[in-house]
Amino acid sequence: MKNIFVSSIEKYSGKSAVIIALGQILHEKGLKVGYFKPFGVNTIRIGDQLVDEDAYNTANVLNTGDDMEDVCPVKLDRPYADFVRAAPDPEDLKRRVTDAYKRISEGKDVVLVEGAVDYKTGKGLGISDLDVSRALGLNVLMVVKYTNDFVLDEILAAKELFGERLEFVLFNQLVGYKKVHVKDIAERLLKREGIGMIGTMPYDPLLAGLFVTELGDALKGKWLVKPPEDVIIEDFLIGAMSPQAALKYLRRVRKAVLITGGDRADLQNLALETGNINCLLLTGNLEPPRTMLGKAEEKGVPVIVVADDTLKTVQKVEEVFGKAGIKGDVKLKRIKELVEQCVDLERLVGHNKK
Repeated sequence: MKNIFVSSIEKYSGKSAVIIALGQILHEKGLKVGYFKPFGVNTIRIGDQLVDEDAYNTANVLNTGDDMEDVCPVKLDRPYADFVRAAPDPEDLKRRVTDAYKRISEGKDVVLVEGAVDYKTGKGLGISDLDVSRALGLNVLMVVKYTNDFVLDEILAAKELFGERLEFVLFNQLVGYKKVHVKDIAERLLKREGIGMIGTMPYDPLLAGLFVTELGDALKGKWLVKPPEDVIIEDFLIGAMSPQAALKYLRRVRKAVLITGGDRADLQNLALETGNINCLLLTGNLEPPRTMLGKAEEKGVPVIVVADDTLKTVQKVEEVFGKAGIKGDVKLKRIKELVEQCVDLERLVGHNKK
């Protein structure tokens, strides 16, 4: 079985989710799975260790047991321009990557390799997905979020660079007409270019959602009412209208967070009455009346207050939703089900037999 390099043409395409699902499935088949991410840019500190957040979460979920310094050997610890200026020779960086990969591969039946933000990131350092896939001798599975029809051109442009190494494409987060469109047009176009399409995965609100504690932590908000349980938020609604105008939107959403000013007790009470709001996110560092908080506590709806105004808070929430990770048993189960149902695993994994 050959190892698999999972890349993308843009950020937040679902590489980590697909790798986690593949890792679970291969593990159940009795294989010893390794995980490797050559270049991490989404870095955080856990204790005194600098780690790539996605790599850290994925390695823990897959329980690979490898040293995190080997799992992700090159990590941004400063702005990218400064990192490039101070970085060692590209050959030294590439050697660091290949040495770590060898250690990760020891004793493994298969290693799932995750690319950077997109296949171009790291080119200035000589460790882009294109560079690393060549150095490690790996073929590429491109996970593509079908944001618009022009992604087909982006795939073909990537094909010119990767050549035969770009072996498979998996379309992710498809909605509406795109499900049929991809099957009828994209598959035929890719086949003509020698690229296999191994599946199409639908947009799933559960996977795109956030646990309410993730949202609170990411926004560094203050809990006015703590969640009785860590529920998932699948959508958000901006409360900047009259209660009459807001009612139809509140009735439509499910498992949503209402973002509104802390002084909008009218909207807050209305949201609690509809029962479709799983969290109140109050802006402007304004706290509502105690009666409203008591009502929220009674209904088990958490309340968070932040200092930012509503516009800035919405921007931050959009960013947090874009980076929603695969955490918790319910998400792990769902992504595994989707990959099993929607991906031609025999073609992907069977094709990679020794």
